[in-house]
Amino acid sequence: MSFVISIIDTVLKTAEEKNIQNITCVKVSVGAMTGALPEYLEKYFREASKGTLLEHAVLETKIIPVAAECSDCGSIYTPERSNRYLCPGCGSSSGRVIQGRDIVVDSVICN
Repeated sequence: MSFVISIIDTVLKTAEEKNIQNITCVKVSVGAMTGALPEYLEKYFREASKGTLLEHAVLETKIIPVAAECSDCGSIYTPERSNRYLCPGCGSSSGRVIQGRDIVVDSVICN
Protein backbone atom coordinates (compact mmCIF):
# COMPACT_ATOMS: atom_id res chain seq x y z
CA MET A 1 0.00 0.00 0.00
CA SER A 2 2.89 2.38 0.67
CA PHE A 3 3.93 2.10 -2.99
CA VAL A 4 0.44 3.14 -4.07
CA ILE A 5 0.34 6.09 -1.68
CA SER A 6 3.71 7.24 -3.00
CA ILE A 7 2.49 7.00 -6.61
CA ILE A 8 -0.69 8.93 -5.81
CA ASP A 9 1.19 11.61 -3.86
CA THR A 10 3.69 12.07 -6.69
CA VAL A 11 1.00 12.38 -9.35
CA LEU A 12 -1.22 14.70 -7.30
CA LYS A 13 1.74 16.97 -6.52
CA THR A 14 2.63 17.17 -10.22
CA ALA A 15 -1.02 17.78 -11.16
CA GLU A 16 -1.22 20.64 -8.68
CA GLU A 17 2.04 22.21 -9.89
CA LYS A 18 0.91 22.02 -13.53
CA ASN A 19 -2.74 22.87 -12.84
CA ILE A 20 -3.97 19.57 -14.31
CA GLN A 21 -7.66 18.95 -13.69
CA ASN A 22 -8.39 15.59 -15.33
CA ILE A 23 -6.16 12.51 -15.30
CA THR A 24 -7.31 9.38 -17.08
CA CYS A 25 -4.28 7.12 -16.83
CA VAL A 26 -1.08 6.79 -14.80
CA LYS A 27 1.67 4.59 -16.24
CA VAL A 28 4.32 3.19 -13.92
CA SER A 29 7.36 0.95 -14.26
CA VAL A 30 7.62 -1.58 -11.44
CA GLY A 31 11.00 -3.10 -10.71
CA ALA A 32 10.91 -6.85 -10.17
CA MET A 33 12.97 -6.48 -6.96
CA THR A 34 10.33 -4.31 -5.30
CA GLY A 35 8.12 -7.31 -4.69
CA ALA A 36 5.11 -5.22 -5.71
CA LEU A 37 2.55 -7.18 -7.73
CA PRO A 38 0.80 -5.20 -10.47
CA GLU A 39 -2.63 -6.64 -9.68
CA TYR A 40 -2.37 -5.46 -6.06
CA LEU A 41 -1.03 -2.04 -7.07
CA GLU A 42 -3.99 -1.61 -9.43
CA LYS A 43 -6.50 -2.80 -6.81
CA TYR A 44 -5.14 -0.55 -4.05
CA PHE A 45 -4.79 2.36 -6.46
CA ARG A 46 -8.53 2.25 -7.10
CA GLU A 47 -9.24 2.22 -3.37
CA ALA A 48 -6.66 4.81 -2.30
CA SER A 49 -7.51 7.27 -5.07
CA LYS A 50 -11.20 7.58 -4.13
CA GLY A 51 -12.14 11.20 -3.54
CA THR A 52 -9.09 12.52 -5.40
CA LEU A 53 -8.35 13.76 -8.89
CA LEU A 54 -7.24 10.20 -9.67
CA GLU A 55 -10.48 8.51 -8.66
CA HIS A 56 -11.42 7.58 -12.23
CA ALA A 57 -7.88 7.14 -13.55
CA VAL A 58 -6.48 3.77 -14.57
CA LEU A 59 -3.11 2.57 -13.29
CA GLU A 60 -1.08 0.76 -15.96
CA THR A 61 1.99 -1.15 -14.84
CA LYS A 62 4.99 -2.49 -16.67
CA ILE A 63 7.41 -4.90 -14.98
CA ILE A 64 11.09 -4.01 -15.26
CA PRO A 65 13.32 -7.07 -14.86
CA VAL A 66 16.36 -7.05 -12.62
CA ALA A 67 19.65 -6.35 -14.38
CA ALA A 68 23.14 -6.22 -12.93
CA GLU A 69 26.47 -4.97 -14.23
CA CYS A 70 29.61 -6.87 -13.40
CA SER A 71 32.25 -4.64 -11.82
CA ASP A 72 35.01 -6.90 -13.14
CA CYS A 73 34.15 -7.55 -16.80
CA GLY A 74 31.36 -5.03 -17.47
CA SER A 75 28.79 -7.62 -18.55
CA ILE A 76 25.12 -6.77 -18.11
CA TYR A 77 23.16 -9.80 -16.92
CA THR A 78 20.11 -11.04 -15.07
CA PRO A 79 21.19 -12.31 -11.65
CA GLU A 80 19.92 -15.83 -11.05
CA ARG A 81 19.73 -17.87 -7.90
CA SER A 82 20.67 -21.03 -9.83
CA ASN A 83 24.23 -19.71 -10.34
CA ARG A 84 24.41 -17.94 -6.94
CA TYR A 85 23.89 -14.54 -8.64
CA LEU A 86 27.37 -14.68 -10.16
CA CYS A 87 28.27 -12.98 -13.43
CA PRO A 88 27.76 -15.52 -16.24
CA GLY A 89 30.59 -13.88 -18.20
CA CYS A 90 33.43 -14.18 -15.70
CA GLY A 91 31.99 -15.79 -12.56
CA SER A 92 32.57 -12.72 -10.42
CA SER A 93 30.38 -11.91 -7.45
CA SER A 94 30.98 -8.17 -7.76
CA GLY A 95 27.88 -7.25 -9.75
CA ARG A 96 25.74 -4.27 -8.87
CA VAL A 97 22.04 -3.94 -9.59
CA ILE A 98 21.40 -1.31 -12.27
CA GLN A 99 17.69 -1.80 -12.88
CA GLY A 100 14.63 -3.41 -11.35
CA ARG A 101 14.48 -2.09 -7.81
CA ASP A 102 12.33 1.03 -8.19
CA ILE A 103 8.81 2.06 -8.96
CA VAL A 104 8.76 5.03 -11.35
CA VAL A 105 5.86 7.10 -12.65
CA ASP A 106 6.52 7.11 -16.40
CA SER A 107 3.63 9.22 -17.61
CA VAL A 108 0.31 10.76 -16.74
CA ILE A 109 -2.37 10.95 -19.41
CA CYS A 110 -4.83 13.82 -19.23
CA ASN A 111 -7.96 14.69 -21.15
